[in-house]
Amino acid sequence: MSVKVHEAFSIDSFQDRLLWYDDFLGDQLKDEWGASATGGGTSVVVDAQTGGIVRLTTGATSGNFTRVDWADIRSLHVSKKVTLEDRVKLNQATNLEAILALYFDASNRIRFQFNETVGGAINWNIECRNGGATTSLDSGVTIDTDYHIYRIEAFPTGQVHFYIDGVETANSPIITNIPDDAGDYLQPFLRIVAREDAAKSMDADYVVVRQEI
Repeated sequence: MSVKVHEAFSIDSFQDRLLWYDDFLGDQLKDEWGASATGGGTSVVVDAQTGGIVRLTTGATSGNFTRVDWADIRSLHVSKKVTLEDRVKLNQATNLEAILALYFDASNRIRFQFNETVGGAINWNIECRNGGATTSLDSGVTIDTDYHIYRIEAFPTGQVHFYIDGVETANSPIITNIPDDAGDYLQPFLRIVAREDAAKSMDADYVVVRQEI
């Protein structure tokens, strides 16, 4: 398994938290996931890789996208600490947009986002959006095509921390425009968009969610 537990635990250790993860083992997505795409894009579990992955591939026309999320079954709220961790690799580094998020809707979200066609961007952005008001900042971390671990930690004290490979990014934490309204229940969300007439893809090795209760 790609997700490894480094400490002993028992049922008692989960009395104050919920833990969910997907290593993408097997031949299809777990039932919790919903997938959507345009232009013939696909979300395919590839088990001929160590640990298994899901590969999101767009269609070959600019604007085509592929995404996976919990099919709008939103169960996570920042009134208690929420952690999202993804181990992800982009397979191209130009003319694409990639998003790794805790997501309610387009106006309420927390995310890592990269859009190479916007201002010649080469770094990941970190972002919080609440009711359409947005705080979007440069993470200081340059995009590449290697695997990295992306983690978002949202605290009920009004801070969202962003980490890549265990190192907190530049401009983290964000303390404004956090989606914390009573109805802003979130879900994990991965999306890739082609920004030229060529297919783009990214691989996710695992997704882990932890919600304090």
